[in-house]
Amino acid sequence: MSAILFEKRGQQAWITLNRPDQKNLMNGDMFVQLADAWDEVRADDNIRVAVLTGAGEVDFCCGGDLGGLIPLWTGAKQPENEIEQRLVDDPMIPDKVMLKGDPLYKPVVAAINGRALGGGTELLQATDIRIAAEHAEFALPEPKAGVVPGAGSMVRLTRQLPYAHAMRILLGGEPVSAAEALAMGLISEVVPLAKLQERAQQFADNICKQAPLALQAIKRTALDTHTLPWAEAFQFEMEQAGRVMMSKDAREGPRAFKEKRVPDFKGE
Repeated sequence: MSAILFEKRGQQAWITLNRPDQKNLMNGDMFVQLADAWDEVRADDNIRVAVLTGAGEVDFCCGGDLGGLIPLWTGAKQPENEIEQRLVDDPMIPDKVMLKGDPLYKPVVAAINGRALGGGTELLQATDIRIAAEHAEFALPEPKAGVVPGAGSMVRLTRQLPYAHAMRILLGGEPVSAAEALAMGLISEVVPLAKLQERAQQFADNICKQAPLALQAIKRTALDTHTLPWAEAFQFEMEQAGRVMMSKDAREGPRAFKEKRVPDFKGE
């Protein structure tokens, strides 16, 4: 069974963490396959949005299944197959999975179907629109085990949430409910589990109606200017706006409005 299900639905890529019997824990196969999935989303110009979810009705992702990985990374174990060899040859694969070193500027919708613990909560911080089932929970319990949430959370969370909310999650170790996560701003929306996939589809469909170059410029600006001084950030914003204004899509939008039709954006 593949650890990741990758499905193209027209201009959408649906990525499913597919180890429901193991709480969708991220093992070596999942690390490599998810890194490859992000690369495909990035490289395929026809894909305009990615939707990330988990298989099953209990867990989105409960962290990393590191028992077989740590010996590889420490050299205590030699690679025994292609996946293990890739993990040894490319120690940046975990960063690629979390979209740290090479950001993905296409929109990513998270459909959080259950518990997001440890690496699951870290992974969702790399997404843009986050819809959670009512029973979902979120936690970073790493300090209870004597380690830290080092896959992005110590940097991202205080930038994405008010400081006190972020530190409650980072330092407390206890799960917060979907309702609490919504109030904090960690997620965008809470829906019944039965409506989760439908709602994610609605968001993805809406994104596909919009100009892809414009959306990518918006996300690029939001990510890349987050810690810049105001003047530098506004300059970056102007550069992105200028590039979009020179695109064919920027001419197609007003033309379609004038002609009272749906715009046909090409990403050009």
